[in-house]
Amino acid sequence: MFVINWWAALLTYAIEIFLYIYVTVKKPDVNWGSSTQAVTFVNAVNNTLTLSGVDEHVKNFRCMSPLHMFTPSAAGRSQGLKTQYRQQEISTVSAVKRLAVEPCVSGPQCIVLTGAPKTRPALLDLAHSFTKNFGLCLTCEVFVGPRLERQQEMSVSMEQNQAWLNQQKRKAFYAAVASESFREGAESLLQASGLGRLRPNTLMLGFKRDWRNADIPDMQEYVGVLHDAFDFEYGTVMLRLNQGLDISHILAAEEEMERMLLEQQALEMEENGFQEGGKGFFKRARKPSQKVLATRAPVEVPQTSDVAKINQRLVEASSQFKKKQDKGTIDVWWLFDDGGLTLLLPYILTTRKKWKDCKLRIFIAGQPERTEQDKEEMQCLLKKFRIKCNYISVIADLHIRPTAENWRLFEDMIEPFRLHEGSKDTAQAEALRKEHPWKITDAELDHFDEKTNLQVRLNELLQESSRAAKLIIVSMPIARERLSFGPPVYGLAGSSD
Repeated sequence: MFVINWWAALLTYAIEIFLYIYVTVKKPDVNWGSSTQAVTFVNAVNNTLTLSGVDEHVKNFRCMSPLHMFTPSAAGRSQGLKTQYRQQEISTVSAVKRLAVEPCVSGPQCIVLTGAPKTRPALLDLAHSFTKNFGLCLTCEVFVGPRLERQQEMSVSMEQNQAWLNQQKRKAFYAAVASESFREGAESLLQASGLGRLRPNTLMLGFKRDWRNADIPDMQEYVGVLHDAFDFEYGTVMLRLNQGLDISHILAAEEEMERMLLEQQALEMEENGFQEGGKGFFKRARKPSQKVLATRAPVEVPQTSDVAKINQRLVEASSQFKKKQDKGTIDVWWLFDDGGLTLLLPYILTTRKKWKDCKLRIFIAGQPERTEQDKEEMQCLLKKFRIKCNYISVIADLHIRPTAENWRLFEDMIEPFRLHEGSKDTAQAEALRKEHPWKITDAELDHFDEKTNLQVRLNELLQESSRAAKLIIVSMPIARERLSFGPPVYGLAGSSD
C-alpha cells in the first residue's frame, strides 16, 4: 500500500487505530459474532464427543466432601435398614481393602441444589472448593408451580444467576426447572442434566433445618429426593451448619432497603426541583453520600438486636468456606461399608490450600476383641494409599446403651411423630395408621430399638470427641421412604463450626 499510495496507507492505518482505541475504551455491550466464538463452540462439541468414547480412570478422580455425607450405592440402600450394624462395622476395614483392587471411576461432577446460588453461598463455596475449577458444578433451582406461570420468572433468573456466578468467579453453571413439586423438579434435574461425560454424579443439598415444623408432604418430598438420587446411582452429600444455610430473607431485606432508599432519593430530587423552580427543575440533584445512606438504613428497616445478631451470625457462617481454615482437625466417622469414599473424600479435601492446616482424624467401628488388629490394618492401608493420618481410633463401645438423659431427649424429639396405637383399641389404631401412615408405630420402635440405640450413642460419641473439629464427616444410613421424620434417623449427629 505504501508503494502504491503512501498517504492513503497512512490514512487507513490511522482510521483502524482510532476505531480500535474507541472500541477498547467504550467497550460496547455488543456481540460481534466473532469467528473465535464459533471455533470455541465447535471445539467444545468435539471434545465432549471425544470424552464419550474414553473410559474413566482412577487418575481422573476428584471428589467433594460435606459435613453430613451419604455415599451408599443403590444396592447398599436397599440393605441399609435390613442388615445389622455389627455386620456393617466388621466390613468397614474390608471396604478399604477393596480400594486397592477396585478403582473409583466417578469424578467430581456435582449437581448442587442451591436454589438461587446467592441464597446458599456456603453450599456453593464448598462444592466449588472440591471441584477445584476442574470438575463440573451445576447449581440448580426448582420453581414450584404451573410451568406457564413460572416461565417468565425462570427465564429472568437464568440470566441473572449465571451473571452472578461469573461475577463471583465461580466456574459453575446455573440450571432451573419449573415443576408441580420439588421432588418432580429435582428428579428431572437428576435425569436430564449434563451431556455425555459431562454429567453430574454427585448430588449435594442442604440439611432440612425446619423438619420439626415442616408440612408432612414437604418432608416426604425431601426424603424422596434422597431416594431418587440413590436410584439414579448418585453419590449424595448433605451439608448441615448450626446457623443454617439459607440467607434469602437477609438478601430480600437488603433489596427492600435499597429500593426504599432509591425511592427516597427520587422524592428528594423532585422536592429539590420544585423548590429551585425554573431551570433548577431540570438540574440533577446531588446523590447522598454512602455515609448518609448507611445511617438511614436502620431507620427504614428496623430490626431488634436479637434478630440482627442472628442474621450476623448466619452471614458469617455462610461465608466460612471462603476463608482459609485455621489449624484444627477434620473428623471422619467411617462406620458403615460405603466402598471407602467417606475416607477418600476428606483426604482430598486436605490437599486444598484452604484446608492444608487441618489434620485428619479417623474413627472406625470395631469389636472389643480385635481393636488393635483393626487399627493396625487401617494404618497399613493408609500407608499403602499414602494418606497421612496419625490419629486412628477404633470405637469398641458403640453398642453400649446411651445415657438416660440422651435417651429422654430422643424420646421428646420423636414424641410428636409417634402413633401410640398400643394405648388405643384396634379399630381406632387402624384408623390412625391410615390417616397418618408416616408416624412411628410402637412395633416399629421396638423392631429398630438396637439401631436407634446405636444412633443415639453415636451422637454422644460425636459430642465427646468431635465438638472442637473444624469439619465432621459421617457415613450415615438413609431414612425409609415412607417416613417423614428423616432427621431423627440420619440427622442426630451435629456439625461443628
